[in-house]
Amino acid sequence: MRKSLKLALTILVLMLAVAFLGHFLDWMNLPSDSWFWGGVLGALLLLVAVPSILAAIWRAQHLR
Repeated sequence: MRKSLKLALTILVLMLAVAFLGHFLDWMNLPSDSWFWGGVLGALLLLVAVPSILAAIWRAQHLR
C-alpha cells in the first residue's frame, strides 16, 4: 500500500474515532446508569480497536 493511502486511512480512522468518542461521552452524560456504562464500554472499545486498526494499516504489505 502506498504511504499516502496509509496516511489518508489513518486520518480517516482517527477522525471517526473522535466522532465516536464524542457520542460515547454524550451517552455518559445521560441520567441513566445503562447509558453511562454503555458510554464507558464504547470508550474502552475505542482504546482497543483504534490502535489495532492503525497497526493493521501500517503493517499491510502489498502482495503480488
